[in-house]
Amino acid sequence: MTTNDLWRPLSERAGSPAPALRTSVSGALENQLRHWTYRAISQDSTLVDRIVLRCDLREYQGCRRHRVVEGEEPPDDYDPRLDHLAYCTSAASLPDVVDAWLHLTAPSAPAKVLPAVPNQPATKLEIFAAAVGGLSAMQPRSLLRRELQQLLDDGRSAYTLRPDQAGLCQRVDPTAEALAEAAVASAGRDPARGSAGAHLSRAWAAAYALHPDPVKAYSEAIKAVEAAAHATVEPNNRKATLGSMIKVMENTRARWVVGIGHEPSSVGAETVERMMRLLWTGQTSRHGGAHPTRDETVAEARAAVNLAAALLNFFTDGILAKKPSPS
Repeated sequence: MTTNDLWRPLSERAGSPAPALRTSVSGALENQLRHWTYRAISQDSTLVDRIVLRCDLREYQGCRRHRVVEGEEPPDDYDPRLDHLAYCTSAASLPDVVDAWLHLTAPSAPAKVLPAVPNQPATKLEIFAAAVGGLSAMQPRSLLRRELQQLLDDGRSAYTLRPDQAGLCQRVDPTAEALAEAAVASAGRDPARGSAGAHLSRAWAAAYALHPDPVKAYSEAIKAVEAAAHATVEPNNRKATLGSMIKVMENTRARWVVGIGHEPSSVGAETVERMMRLLWTGQTSRHGGAHPTRDETVAEARAAVNLAAALLNFFTDGILAKKPSPS
């Protein structure tokens, strides 16, 4: 479901065309997430300690807030550690708990659940039974993931499930995401673009993660453009950087054209050069010096990643080209 498809109350529909996403956990969503967390982790309570460790949470210390009433015996299935994790974790830490569960229970191939039968080949019936058993074991987790996605959608949360179902990420405008995916796919089909697609994928993941890493995202965005542009701009310079490629294009502007419109034009090439320069000079954390450097903000990093995606398409699709040398 895209951001614009999220349901909104009638009172809000006459305003902005896109709903206001909630970066914090609302009160209503908090209650639902706590119940969901209890049900999800109760499927395998051995995950409690791992999630507590991963999220650096307080250990169980006799919490009796949820299901146990003073003077009454707790239910047979009562697990105080799980109860504490689900109902005493702060609302701000709940997305981390959910993210940890998703990662620890990430979908895997059914083949991994096939039992080993020593000194005896498995029959077709046994293989089929093992496969069905593995799928059945995975089904509750699949249902839990669908329920979680529904909760996040209904709560208009800024978080959503990652495409690989192995964690949470932040919702992204579908048009921007499609542009980045097209750039990664196009770079992957052209060996001359080296690791451009991999760098852009890492930049995107760092920019839109549950906890974004803007410095890494910006750095990977620059590497993506360097890899994509190298074969076109400075193929004979093994130490080429985005800065050196900008200088080459600046010094040979008449040689570059962009194939947009009826005739390829050098005017468009200047626009590409300015886009590259904007990306290059906007990286505030690149070099140290007498004055303290400033890390890029999340907004700056996301702008850089989207700018890099556009630049990759110019190079991988051959829109930016160099005129042949005059004979």
